[in-house]
Amino acid sequence: MKKKILLVALFLAACTPAVVEPQATDTATPIVDQYPTLLPTPTLAINTKPIGEDEKEEAFSYFYELKNNMALGKYEHFAEEIRYPITINADGQPETFVYVSEFEANFEKIFGKEAIQKFISTDESELTFTPNGVKVADGIIWFNLICMDPACDNAEFLITEINN
Repeated sequence: MKKKILLVALFLAACTPAVVEPQATDTATPIVDQYPTLLPTPTLAINTKPIGEDEKEEAFSYFYELKNNMALGKYEHFAEEIRYPITINADGQPETFVYVSEFEANFEKIFGKEAIQKFISTDESELTFTPNGVKVADGIIWFNLICMDPACDNAEFLITEINN
């Protein structure tokens, strides 16, 4: 008999709506207007071309161009040589840059004087050619031969990674 009464009491407690009075400390939940995209958002994949012996001379020229722009303080030219979007640490926090102007505005946060000096003092013997691109010095900058068309008939070197 006690089991039946207990069972009925639990059943009634479970079926009754719980009314919670709002407290003075409760805050309203903010309503966020976010609308889902009906179609998938396309993301451009990086299509690279292997760097062969024929492209190594061009890679060295590209490296010297980057180095000269950095040494002359032409940071806007350096920023134009990046494959965007790119995620880089700026002031210790990862930040994604989509536009050249964003990168230029944050150049001092990305590259300190020591990093600039290290990059400028790097010579061609410190370039490492890998299947993932060209590593400059200890990996402060990586660049690769990026395809500019689907058939990869037109390819150019662009910076793909900056580790600061």
